[in-house]
Amino acid sequence: MNTDSLKAFFGTEEALSLIDSQAIIFLVLAIAILWIGKVVNDLCTPYKLSTELTTKDNKAIAVSFSGYILAIGIILWGVLRQDIAVSDTGSGQNLLLRDIGGTLIWALFGIGLLQIARIANDKFLLSQFKNVKELVEDQNIGTGAVQAGAYIGSAFTIQAATYGETSGSLLADVFSTLLYFAIGQVAFILFAIVYQKISSYDLHKEIEKDNAAAGVGFGITLAAVGMLLSSYIVNNDSILGLALWFVICVFLLTVCRYVVDKFILPGASLDEEISKDRNWGAALIEGTAAIGLTLILTTLFN
Repeated sequence: MNTDSLKAFFGTEEALSLIDSQAIIFLVLAIAILWIGKVVNDLCTPYKLSTELTTKDNKAIAVSFSGYILAIGIILWGVLRQDIAVSDTGSGQNLLLRDIGGTLIWALFGIGLLQIARIANDKFLLSQFKNVKELVEDQNIGTGAVQAGAYIGSAFTIQAATYGETSGSLLADVFSTLLYFAIGQVAFILFAIVYQKISSYDLHKEIEKDNAAAGVGFGITLAAVGMLLSSYIVNNDSILGLALWFVICVFLLTVCRYVVDKFILPGASLDEEISKDRNWGAALIEGTAAIGLTLILTTLFN
């Protein structure tokens, strides 16, 4: 090991660069936005989070809200990456104030879209029962898992739409974000139809019967779908290409589920493990395999 290597290992310049006043400002802003997200959720839902979590020990609400908080973090990740990329091209207090304002506006916009995603989840993804009833009265963890997956998947499409080169027009950027968000919600609904077709059990009925395994497997896979869509949106503009990418990904996710069934869990039917045995461990393997495949696909094809 030469002298230059030793200096690099024990140098203080890179360590001191971590003490960044602007980074601390944005960290405080991010924490404030997470709190705002909690307040908005309380205003938009008929229950109070603190009551459900501390008084009633409602695990279903905890699962759902965990996905919601993670979703806000994903949106902030996209917005802050954009702000940092822009900040590298300029300096000054005005630029900092603009970045703070832009982060706050886009984060609040994203939180609003997450609330729309929650309504879409209730009306279309799990349309055969009322999500609020399942979450609050039945404390249905399966419903919470699906809602969490829809939050996370939606957040990936939102952050992808807000990341990258801006058009220079706020109205155009808002329109494109709304467009990709709507496409993402339609994609979730279409994927739910396919998922039901390839499953031997009734997804809605199993979740309504408090089968956490059914909700866990489907919810994590929804997050994977959102990740796949976002990987295309970040790098491409063609909606036709996005549609083709979605078809390819749905096919590969279906193959992944078959592989989990036949090779990773041999000797037992994945559908029976989920529907009859309510084996959420098997469902967890199904979902994480989908996430793993997603990471590979997004690296190879985008």
